[in-house]
Amino acid sequence: METNSGEVWHGNKLGDRSHIAPVAASPSFFGFLRDSVGGGEIKGARERWVAPAALYTASAGIGESAWTTTTETVLAIRLHGGVVEDHNRKVTRTSGPSRNFALQPKGTPTRFLCFTGLKFGHIFLPDSLLDRAAYVEGLPALSGRLRDDLSFVPEQILHTQIRDYLGRAFDPLIPATSLEMEGRALLLVDALQRLHDPPRAFVAPEKGGLSPRHLRRVCDFIIEHLAEDICLDDIASLTGLSCKHFVRAFKQSTGLPPHQYLIMQRIEAAKRRLLNGKTGLADIALRCGFADQSHFTATFRKVVGVPPGVWRWEQAK
Repeated sequence: METNSGEVWHGNKLGDRSHIAPVAASPSFFGFLRDSVGGGEIKGARERWVAPAALYTASAGIGESAWTTTTETVLAIRLHGGVVEDHNRKVTRTSGPSRNFALQPKGTPTRFLCFTGLKFGHIFLPDSLLDRAAYVEGLPALSGRLRDDLSFVPEQILHTQIRDYLGRAFDPLIPATSLEMEGRALLLVDALQRLHDPPRAFVAPEKGGLSPRHLRRVCDFIIEHLAEDICLDDIASLTGLSCKHFVRAFKQSTGLPPHQYLIMQRIEAAKRRLLNGKTGLADIALRCGFADQSHFTATFRKVVGVPPGVWRWEQAK
């Protein structure tokens, strides 16, 4: 079974598609997911996001039988339900308001208990993502030195970013683009970096935006590839900047993050086609880079304030 949100598994079976392995840079952790504590859903594996995500519903809670060792670095967060206990140390830690997340470095144990039902999420961080961010800042590889004590601690920024990432990943109305999720993944890694290295270790961000030549190249590329799932690497490579520095420079130049700029260009392209009056909404959606007509309608309504059909009718009056 496949839904708009991605792969679905129940108990030990990945829907009725268990013979198909999810496509990801490091898919080994999904074996643990299939054998874990309940039903769930994976998003971003088939889309080749740099950081796939998963949601669990553990109606019976979490027992010792689910204890294992992570094969991938994971950011986990309790979304709602019973209190979770972390038994990885001599002193037990418990989840609570603004301290519901845990960083689980690759190769560490997961000794968590919950005695009632709960829902929680995972974000999978491959070594390549962690180390690329550290390299940009001139720091040692982050993947081999992640702290194993960052569970259920009051860290509001990271806590909020994890919830926001999962919220966008599993938004049923407006699917997230690879461009947006890569930007959000870099924010997560940036927050982790600052918890592992003192502020003085960071290089000050470059001042100013993109040069007019680079900005024109990027904007032209986006316009030419509106119907495609553009990745951050695709457009950052046009400027010679790292993804992280490109996002900052692009926002300084345009006032918008790259993914929001992409959405606005798709909306403007859709408006031009709507004014034609002859093209159907489903066809406009596909030609302008939206997943389907419902995705197009939801995004258009969010940005413009009215559905595309109403907007076309108003313009025709």
